[in-house]
Amino acid sequence: MKTTEDTVCVLTANGLETLLEEGGSQAWVLDANRARKCQYVVCVQNRVSGDRGNALADHHTAFVVAKLDRVVHSQNPGDEKRWVLGFSEYAELDVTDAWPGYRNPVFYTNFQEHFNLDISKLEFQPMPPTVEAKPQRLVVTGLTIEEAKAGLAITFGVNPSVIEITIRA
Repeated sequence: MKTTEDTVCVLTANGLETLLEEGGSQAWVLDANRARKCQYVVCVQNRVSGDRGNALADHHTAFVVAKLDRVVHSQNPGDEKRWVLGFSEYAELDVTDAWPGYRNPVFYTNFQEHFNLDISKLEFQPMPPTVEAKPQRLVVTGLTIEEAKAGLAITFGVNPSVIEITIRA
């Protein structure tokens, strides 16, 4: 009997502080439809790639599990094929040797089976508010169809190629 994949695991050089500031983990090349079927994200520390974001956990240690609330396109220029895994709540973990040695830094699994933990016994905390830029006065000077599609794609978490715009005069 095949177990249900309820968790997407990522091998990240970021630490918990950075994940909380960013509201999740990014920017991953992954199967967005498969990831959206998951309930949880587990972040496993990667200390080989260097510390890009306040990494504190030991290498290959699962240090956080989060409730997945969104899978959206990365807004970083050049990252059109990358995705952000957004968190609504999180719980700290300390599971050593949690990475099975895969070369790809993303894999899908069943939380209970892989980590041998009862997720209902973990103390989840709400995500802190993310730091957002101060609103700026919007001056509209014109917009191309491609720019409109790109902006809508970010808003709705889809590829710009699936957006159709109709103009009626």
